[in-house]
Amino acid sequence: MNPSGEIEAVARRFLAARAAVNVEAMRHLHSRSEYVRLIGSDEPDWNQGYERAVEVWMGQDNEFLQIADRTIRRLEAFENGETGWAAVEQETTLATGQTFVFRITMVFVLEESVWKVIQLHFSIPVPDQEVLNVDLTKTLSNLLASIDNEPDSLALGRISEGTLTFLFTDVVGSTSLSRELGDRAWVDLIASHFKTVERIVEREGGRVVKTAGDGGMYAFASAASALAAAVGIQRSVAANPDDGLTLRAGIHTGDVVQTGDDYLGLTVNKAARVAAAASGDQILVSSTTADMVNTTEFTFDNPITAELKGLTGTHTLLPLEWEERSPRDPEETNRP
Repeated sequence: MNPSGEIEAVARRFLAARAAVNVEAMRHLHSRSEYVRLIGSDEPDWNQGYERAVEVWMGQDNEFLQIADRTIRRLEAFENGETGWAAVEQETTLATGQTFVFRITMVFVLEESVWKVIQLHFSIPVPDQEVLNVDLTKTLSNLLASIDNEPDSLALGRISEGTLTFLFTDVVGSTSLSRELGDRAWVDLIASHFKTVERIVEREGGRVVKTAGDGGMYAFASAASALAAAVGIQRSVAANPDDGLTLRAGIHTGDVVQTGDDYLGLTVNKAARVAAAASGDQILVSSTTADMVNTTEFTFDNPITAELKGLTGTHTLLPLEWEERSPRDPEETNRP
């Protein structure tokens, strides 16, 4: 078994052909074997045989799947006799603007002295999170865990119960951004971000419950105040594009138990999962919360239905529009 520059070159040609939707090139780079396998991240993405593999690539003219930009972060290739393989990590930006990190395993066989792809396996390395973000991110999971394991809260027991609205925020793609900036610059950026968020939250009558890593949990007595704060936070991020931050946010309202400075209960859990279901630059609001606010003050896009892991049934979530200015939310452009 040895490193293989030849297989690395073939892998790079294949990835370039994929990005260019050059089906003819990919057709020649595939083995003609019936044992070809093309496996993706989604559950049904298990394609068998040469003809089926080519059909899949021909479907890449769908706008959602077209690649606008790609960066190969690392690529390793090896060969052993008539078999070889490559391991690839590639950052891909789709035509829709969404950016993903793909990990790709490529298996090669020698056919008439030419290396051909016989298996590809694509995956998306997002820790503690399913594709489309219906499960918790690591940051949001840590926020909930920090509440559940807080010794003072457990010792105090129940102090009061009531109805509150919770806002969770989480930076999308923080691992890549922190690697790019370096530890010191990343810590300074997040500290500055949290100062801005705290000011906006307090301006709207809320309070900071917890922060962990690059995410935060905030509590409000008013649903409208929580929405206004979320809008203000997203606008503050958008006003500083050079920072490179992309934020997701989720909001839900319900009854909670307060223990010390923390809050427990299903409401808190659901609010975190609503945030995890949001994509970058998005604010998702549960239907419960949306029903409590004045629709002349806030505007929602078409509702979506999602399954939230750990919660029964499906849940209606409404994307909150935030890019239009409103009298309630002056633009936040200056950070301390």
